[in-house]
Amino acid sequence: MHIKSLKQFKMKKLKHIFDYMFYMAYAREEKRWAANSLLQGLLSISLIIDLYLFIIISILTKMVFKISIFSFPEKKAIIFIIIIQTIIFIISYFIYGYGKRYVRIIEKYNKENKNERKSNRLAVYLFVSLSVLIGVILFIVSVQH
Repeated sequence: MHIKSLKQFKMKKLKHIFDYMFYMAYAREEKRWAANSLLQGLLSISLIIDLYLFIIISILTKMVFKISIFSFPEKKAIIFIIIIQTIIFIISYFIYGYGKRYVRIIEKYNKENKNERKSNRLAVYLFVSLSVLIGVILFIVSVQH
């Protein structure tokens, strides 16, 4: 990563990061001439929200209830995950798809210059990397105990 782009990096609001993450997934699919660009954007947002829910649930179950989330019966855990994922996807659709808000997001970020693009991508990559790192650490800690 260039030092110049690191200096231009500013702390981004969480909403901005999620919007840009949606834009990146949408734009990537648009370049492939895919018909499901909106779906790809929604899935990328939903997966990150799932990761954060995993982090929150892991911390709460470990600290408050003194149990590991991996001690739940497998069938109940799978049903719980499917229900939560469906709810998150529906919420993501209402935030981005309903009312075509995603069109305004695409138009906004299509106009960005090269430096803004670098700064926005850096914010998204750092956010996702730290999210995955925290998730992996919590997974390892909860499996060991």
